[in-house]
Amino acid sequence: MKIIAILLLFTLFSLSQQQTTSLSATTATYLGNVLVGVGVGSDSILVAGSGQVRAAGFVAKLDRQGRSILGSVSIPGNPTIARSAIINGALSIAVGTDSGFSVVDSNLRVSSVSAVGTVNSISIGGDGTVATLSGLELRVYSSSGQQISAHNMSFNHIGNVEVDSQSKTVYVLGDYNRRYNGGPVRVVAIYAYDYELKSTKWTDYDFPGQEMGNDLGDTTGQDIRVGKDGSLYFLGGPMGGNNLFRHSPKSLTVPANNIGIDDYNDEFNLRSQITSYIGKLQPATGDLIVGQYLLARITGTIRGNSLFPKFVDADEVGNVFFLGDSACCIKDRDNITISGQAIAPYSGGEVTLYGVSSTFKTRLTWVAFTKKGNNGDPRGVSVSKGVGALVLNVEADQDVVTVNALHDTHSGASGYLVVWTY
Repeated sequence: MKIIAILLLFTLFSLSQQQTTSLSATTATYLGNVLVGVGVGSDSILVAGSGQVRAAGFVAKLDRQGRSILGSVSIPGNPTIARSAIINGALSIAVGTDSGFSVVDSNLRVSSVSAVGTVNSISIGGDGTVATLSGLELRVYSSSGQQISAHNMSFNHIGNVEVDSQSKTVYVLGDYNRRYNGGPVRVVAIYAYDYELKSTKWTDYDFPGQEMGNDLGDTTGQDIRVGKDGSLYFLGGPMGGNNLFRHSPKSLTVPANNIGIDDYNDEFNLRSQITSYIGKLQPATGDLIVGQYLLARITGTIRGNSLFPKFVDADEVGNVFFLGDSACCIKDRDNITISGQAIAPYSGGEVTLYGVSSTFKTRLTWVAFTKKGNNGDPRGVSVSKGVGALVLNVEADQDVVTVNALHDTHSGASGYLVVWTY
């Protein structure tokens, strides 16, 4: 009986390892010259970018497996970033450009708004409200495209903006350059505003430099997103093991509820590498529900290495998916397969997809997509009801794994779309 029990445990462990190092992609394809964002709906996927599909900026509608383009539409300007939302049960995507933004619905109807300056960050809520950041200028627009409010942020570095239509809240993430005992330190901050940007509902982190004590590792803000489960998620970039994310976002005297699965979620044996932090917050108060560090480790050693956070999303039951840019190497990297295809040996920074359960206690997947060279530039991730999609961009000398591809080769810089089931 003992032998049977041991064999059963070993089998379960092996299956778990296989599941986390493999991804079941329904498609992995080159698409467009540049992709800037993606959204997954109940019956389709919307992808924003430029080139190849149409001469300039476009939004393309694909089936939920990503294998067929159902239609596309042009949008004005050069796309810079895109975010999606479910509005009245249907998928829409807001696309920031160098001249404003456009909102495109699942029927490929376009509404465009001109704005001053390039839109660097954008979000759309379930009521159609749009928030944008152009440099430090935060603007909020109604579903009809009328500007509701504007506010100049004082961040030194902007992360992203997010709209929560349930609570009529706009969240903004960034960081400040501050000083402790004469030395510089970057301090992350999150603000929750009403739609009119007249009052602050709550603030997270944003501690004065002189209160930092031993937490002198820089902390940056990268992405913030209301998950389809209603919780608020953010990505931070800590530098070194002593950083603010060890503590509650409300107090430096209260430990954070950080969950680690293994050494790749533990900030030890680091110097000044930038790693990642995933935080799950109560939207109404900003209180931390749970957090998790994420980092790479140099193969054959326990030395920590960089993993740059980029984008995050969560599905209806709180499964969280993270898109980042990793140095050598994520866990079990050499065992990774994409729909049965092994990836190429590590040769430089590479895009990585990480998935974790709602409790942050079970790893769902952790993969890369490398076929040739170091690659790519992550540009967005979206998940809903067992289907996920991500987009990134590669250069002419970079190749990634393709599966059931619309275009399985590229001659120059190209966008890349992966759709998977989980």
